[in-house]
Amino acid sequence: MAKNYPLCSNAFVKSVNLTLATFLLGASSVSADVVPTLSTKSLVDRADLIVVGKIERVQESGEGNITFGGANYPSQDYAAEISVDETVKGDPVPRRFVFTFSVPSADEWGNVARGTLLPNTYRVIFLKKTAAGYRFTSPYSPSIPAGPKSCGPDWQVQLGEDAYHRVLQRLLSLLCTDSSSESKQSALFVLNWNEDSSAAPFLKTALNLPGVRSNPTLRMSIVSHLLHWKDSSVLPLAEADLFDQSVQSPFFPKSNLVLAMSSLDPQISIPLLARVLKLPQPDERVAAARFLEYTNSQAALDVLLSALDDPDRQVQFAVMQSLGNLTNQHQWRPNSIDSDSHWDSCIKHWREFEKQTKTAAQ
Repeated sequence: MAKNYPLCSNAFVKSVNLTLATFLLGASSVSADVVPTLSTKSLVDRADLIVVGKIERVQESGEGNITFGGANYPSQDYAAEISVDETVKGDPVPRRFVFTFSVPSADEWGNVARGTLLPNTYRVIFLKKTAAGYRFTSPYSPSIPAGPKSCGPDWQVQLGEDAYHRVLQRLLSLLCTDSSSESKQSALFVLNWNEDSSAAPFLKTALNLPGVRSNPTLRMSIVSHLLHWKDSSVLPLAEADLFDQSVQSPFFPKSNLVLAMSSLDPQISIPLLARVLKLPQPDERVAAARFLEYTNSQAALDVLLSALDDPDRQVQFAVMQSLGNLTNQHQWRPNSIDSDSHWDSCIKHWREFEKQTKTAAQ
């Protein structure tokens, strides 16, 4: 083992951030340093009042200053007029419900953001009771999109009667009604891979709708969700989209399919990611190299080592990050793609590691 080379920096921190495309959710958080992951389940649990309806008008009602956590912010006051179709949680409100709010606002933990409501949109709105009325449950995500119509009497999938599943049903009804493609995309973006697996039956059924199945963005997004939730029946669809170079989406990167595949059994995921490493697109090879680590399998080492000489340095960089994390040799991960002694020593280390691995296997 070479020991005299300069060691690579271990400043790289393993990250599982998803590369999901971002869609307009009707909320802005530009003033916050860190935006928490959207959790519909948390919003439902924390809210005292959840209403579904059309935001008819949003009018400015004043301006001034507001103080949160000892910091002073210029603020704008608004009044939103909402035509309520359903109260999912809390005491029923009038059909015409007027809600006043300020931007920015804060949650119970003092997090400040510029969440707002937009007129002429149909939303599920999450509110917290206060001494003076209501405020947003979350200043980051005051509302999520919803379908104004149900999926109809022939739709067989009902997720449940509790508040959380009723909210999911209203959200996902955008997929089975005549909503726009953008609205359908926004609904899928809201889903949380770690919490919303109960939506799988709805997505599986929606995947058979012609308007969904023929749209590459919607199809690949749904398939990625289902794969992450261990539904291997959609694997042929995932493979077809991933390896067909004519299938493209301006909104949904194929790297999300690669990420979803990495959550499958290693006997399935590793051969698939090995194929991705041979695709002509560097971005997809980077994703495969990065997400092979998430298989948490030593069987991924040979695949990664075979890509060490990839012509794209970003791919090489991702390969060495995954190798270092899988083998706990964190000191042999480069911290940049710059051609310097650190990079060269890392490359040399992993080539020697590959030779030793092959020798031990003989």
